[in-house]
Amino acid sequence: MRVKLRQIEGFLAAADSLSFSRAAEKIGMTQPAFSQLIRDLEGALDVKLFDRSTRRVRITDIGAQLRDQMRRGLLEIDTACNNARAITQLKQGRLSLAVLPSLALGLVNDALADFHDAYPDVRVRLHEARSPHIADLVLNYEVDFAICSRFESPHPLVFERLFDDELVAVLPRGHALARRRTLNWRMLEAQTLIWLQAQSDLIRQAFADNGIAKQADHEVLNTVTALSMVRAGFGITIVPLIALPELNLRGVTCRPLRAPQPLREICLCRHADHALSPAAARLCQMLRDTPRRETDVIPS
Repeated sequence: MRVKLRQIEGFLAAADSLSFSRAAEKIGMTQPAFSQLIRDLEGALDVKLFDRSTRRVRITDIGAQLRDQMRRGLLEIDTACNNARAITQLKQGRLSLAVLPSLALGLVNDALADFHDAYPDVRVRLHEARSPHIADLVLNYEVDFAICSRFESPHPLVFERLFDDELVAVLPRGHALARRRTLNWRMLEAQTLIWLQAQSDLIRQAFADNGIAKQADHEVLNTVTALSMVRAGFGITIVPLIALPELNLRGVTCRPLRAPQPLREICLCRHADHALSPAAARLCQMLRDTPRRETDVIPS
């Protein structure tokens, strides 16, 4: 027979009061039912916990030993239950998410700031990573979820679309094309281009969709590096629109690129077999609800 939590509570009440009637009243039972509760506990443990006469109740030596152990155990159970409630109510806990570097500012920062204001006791860990590494982080349960562009994967990943991001051209301020309000991909065919490595496939596809076979003249890892090269007159770069508000655009000009161009689908990504924690689920909802101020205007 398994020991039940109710039996432990009854035993501790009797051990403290040395009165079955007061103990029964404390836990809301009739005295006959309480006496049976203690007998069942003694049967489950195969020990005698109390010596009881018509005049008094005395705890046995083994009962006294068990009392202290059970009290500590019950305290740990209470603590665990309180912690579980605190996690559910977002009064404590932690979550981890992965995000593309181009998304780490702007949208994600806005949502994280709102989340921290609402739930200051939940710790958040942010991993910046490229798509292949993001897949590994999610699949290995190293993060609760990710914010990334949709990618093909044979693995059990679930993608939920947040929005579509587009590409924009960034030119030196005195460049001849900077006088135009919008550009098309053919205008860039003869230009010296600086590609971000993370966007190279998307940019190559955009040129191909416009009937142009184009390769990068320079390829860099970092958006800041690309902008520095543009500012120095090395050429033109193409960056995600969502990244613009947080970049130093001094000395450069941004122009939209007319269709056709491939849109980058920005998604929430999670493991298909992983239920989100309350904190992760709340942050996901805040990301869904965060306005996209990046698309309001392209800085000139």
